[in-house]
Amino acid sequence: MPTILPMLAITVGQTPIDVTHFIGDKSGASAAIAHFIMSIVNWLLGVFGLENDTTIVTFLYAAVVLGVAIVAGWIVQWIVLTIVDLVTRKWTTDFYNALRSNRFFHKICRIIPPLVFLILIQFTLSNHNALSGTLTRLTLIYVVFVVCVAISALVNSIWAHINVHANKRHLPLNGLAQLVKGIIWIIAIIVVVAIIVDKSPASLLAGLGAFAAVLMLVFKDSILGVVAGVQLSENDSLHVGDWIAVEGTNANGTVEEVSLTAVKVQNWDKTTTTLPPYSLITSGFTNYRSMQQSNTRRICRSYMIDADSVRPATPELLESLRQLPMMDEFITKKLAQKAAGKVADVNNPEGLVNGTIDTNLGLFRAYMKMYLDANPHVAHDSDCFVSTLAQTPTGIPFQIYCFTSTSAWFPYEAIQDTIFEHVAAMLRYFGLYTFEYASGRDTIIEGYLSPGKSPDSVFGIPYPFLKNTPAGTPASNPAPGQTPAAPQG
Repeated sequence: MPTILPMLAITVGQTPIDVTHFIGDKSGASAAIAHFIMSIVNWLLGVFGLENDTTIVTFLYAAVVLGVAIVAGWIVQWIVLTIVDLVTRKWTTDFYNALRSNRFFHKICRIIPPLVFLILIQFTLSNHNALSGTLTRLTLIYVVFVVCVAISALVNSIWAHINVHANKRHLPLNGLAQLVKGIIWIIAIIVVVAIIVDKSPASLLAGLGAFAAVLMLVFKDSILGVVAGVQLSENDSLHVGDWIAVEGTNANGTVEEVSLTAVKVQNWDKTTTTLPPYSLITSGFTNYRSMQQSNTRRICRSYMIDADSVRPATPELLESLRQLPMMDEFITKKLAQKAAGKVADVNNPEGLVNGTIDTNLGLFRAYMKMYLDANPHVAHDSDCFVSTLAQTPTGIPFQIYCFTSTSAWFPYEAIQDTIFEHVAAMLRYFGLYTFEYASGRDTIIEGYLSPGKSPDSVFGIPYPFLKNTPAGTPASNPAPGQTPAAPQG
């Protein structure tokens, strides 16, 4: 069959431009495509009254080819997305939903217009090597960009699926996903450079070793972040959702995100602190995850007892303290031990609490230990003791060491407050008081009492200097050498 191309010519002004000017002597599909595109060009030339210039016609021809490619891509994208919507109504999975949320199907469809443009350019501009080569390079660069965007969306979808279903320990693996995307974009940049300089990517990769030092300097934080992320994951040191505190920074809160270059911590004051991952490895940090998992939290705090209020226990003091809960049985057993000569026997088979009947402070230690043992908000399977630490210029530290039965912040604070409020309230029954620095109020009271005024009208005077009041009165205070009345009930 004779070819139809020699008979196809389009007149621009008075000068006819043959279709073979664009596609050469080709037949079949390429001829049909060229005829269709040239008809559009001819119509545009007539509408805008352009000159009969070969350059104008050539660039207009390329523009029409681009428009046809965009329309073809839009049609294919509409078909693909319609099919995706139909599939979603009938069948769906978490991974499929992740692909949709990351717009993977939209992004992968963007590759269709440049592919169509490449095909049409090769068909219809075969006689214009310079223009065809330039357009081909630009289109290939766009194809590389679109492919990388689509692959990045796929990596994000895979990571989201793995994080929900496989990452039960909430390991900081997001950095690995970012590492994969970083490698993809590095490869894309190398391919783009190879397209621009018209050389093989392999030769560029071979010469990349000369720039290794520069690349390591540029990507130092990313490289250190990858190494730190692997160490954190391997040692199971950090999970998303952990409560951490980093010394030397204001980071003290919940880990929100662990990425290739940053660890985001939402502090308890609602601020956000961002730290490089390698700083956690080099400087160290405190992770409270094990505390939260144990459902306990430690109380380790001291009350400063004025040393002047510590004195030997008298029979009168012992008798008055028998009215306190649990103290009658303790005093009876301790007196029996003392009579049997077993006061210093730490392996006492009766298992009495740590405390003595020799001083009011020792009795108070015993009482607080029994109080903690009977407290339902204290964890009884963890360490619990009451002790006195080395004396300081501000008094004798009366230390309480125990664990609450919950690790929740607000209940923990409430339990701790209750315990130390009880300490403050019960000191007076043992003839003890806390150490406090003198204030202006103390100076005023001293000036008020020095002329012989009665202390009954003064609130807050240490009770060893007050008169004794009837037993059972909440405000009862002992006279010097006496003990306060025990609370009733």
